[in-house]
Amino acid sequence: METRIHPETGEILRRDIRPVKYTYRGESITVDQPGWYPAEGDEGILTSADMDVSDKALRILKSRYENRTGEFADLSFA
Repeated sequence: METRIHPETGEILRRDIRPVKYTYRGESITVDQPGWYPAEGDEGILTSADMDVSDKALRILKSRYENRTGEFADLSFA
């Protein structure tokens, strides 16, 4: 099984899928987030492909917020 070393903690990371809760302006969603994770704890590393899951979750939260408030929610990070 392929492993990686966490650049900050030095822990061994393995591919896994973990439930992660994302929150945006009072809206929350829990998704199955793929990534590189240590045996204990949540300090994982996400690849750009892994980020597709979190990006989709944020789009869902934005839509829920807009539907609830009628207010446009800008998710640009520029």
